[in-house]
Amino acid sequence: MNYVPVDKIYQILIAVPLTGLWVLDTAALLPLNNSENNGRVGIIPWQIFSAQRALAQSSTQPIVPEANSTNTVVTPVTPSNNSSQTRFDITGGKRSEDNANLFHSFTRFNLTENQIVNFISNPNIKNILTRVTGGDVSVINGLIQVTGGNSNLFIMNPAGVILGPNARLDVPASFVVTTGSSIGFDSGWFNATGENNYDLLTGNPSSFSFPLGNSGVIINAGELSVEAGESVTLLGGTIISTGKISAPGGEITISTLP
Repeated sequence: MNYVPVDKIYQILIAVPLTGLWVLDTAALLPLNNSENNGRVGIIPWQIFSAQRALAQSSTQPIVPEANSTNTVVTPVTPSNNSSQTRFDITGGKRSEDNANLFHSFTRFNLTENQIVNFISNPNIKNILTRVTGGDVSVINGLIQVTGGNSNLFIMNPAGVILGPNARLDVPASFVVTTGSSIGFDSGWFNATGENNYDLLTGNPSSFSFPLGNSGVIINAGELSVEAGESVTLLGGTIISTGKISAPGGEITISTLP
């Protein structure tokens, strides 16, 4: 297993083999003794992909919603107070029947240094869940925001996720990145590809599934900080962090798959 513990803040979730999938149950999360990671270096097989090359390519690969999927709308906005930045407002999406979960689907999801992605929420939405279906690694080297509601944010890309040195968070609740194949609810799964019955995906996410032997890589070189009492969770095949992760009074969970 490609796993590098960092002090006491990296922990492994319970993994149960189930018909070709590894299922991680969030009930297995344990309290952490530390809520800040100032950066440690792990080892990753660089033949998988080059982070430097991916960062360079991200400027030509903007955030693109998946057609005929969740009706997600991406609107580029240039803030008047800083013309060098571009903000991408994310609206639309599909909701669960209880209106507590908002789902977005993208074919590409990348940010450069001077870019912001702003997921627009409302007070009724508890969780915003996104997936990236195009097969490319997501390279996020800008600011991730959630505005309008106190929503948790989930990013799922089986191909992998790179959080570059300029990656930052401005989110009101918890932040989750997974390279798994689906996120589970009591009544069904939010699948990384294909169709979903969004109406049935009510309540809070309760588990994560991964295909055996083919889980993507997560690299964090940025600064992932959340509000007091909230959590940061990274779940992937291989994880390397040379950046900073901070969740004061909350939890940090980083887990890799066998």
